[in-house]
Amino acid sequence: MENKKILILDEERFSRICSAILSNEGYETCAPAAEDDPVPLLGNGEFNLIITSYPFGSGIVKRAAGLETPVIVLTDHIDWDLLQALETLKNSCCLLKPLDYQKFKNLVKQLCRTENQAGAMYRIT
Repeated sequence: MENKKILILDEERFSRICSAILSNEGYETCAPAAEDDPVPLLGNGEFNLIITSYPFGSGIVKRAAGLETPVIVLTDHIDWDLLQALETLKNSCCLLKPLDYQKFKNLVKQLCRTENQAGAMYRIT
């Protein structure tokens, strides 16, 4: 597998878990500390995938609008604001918590394999 880079913007505890799971699958992960500003990382094209949670990462989801990079949003509830935010993303998926980690890993693999999909696409699983 070509080395795919994943940006994880979530609460510290889950970021560590997510990084460990995905590193074990062969991905390179970056999980900046909560006090670091992740905005400069979003548009630099360095990452193949962004993973964040909602509502924790609601500002990040809004800032990722218009980027070609796929986004996985993790949440324990769906609301109107989240649906509107997902529609602004070109390539996004929303996974409901608690996570099925096998499904999560399969989705990451699928999104990292897909390059520059045209048009808006989002799904909730």
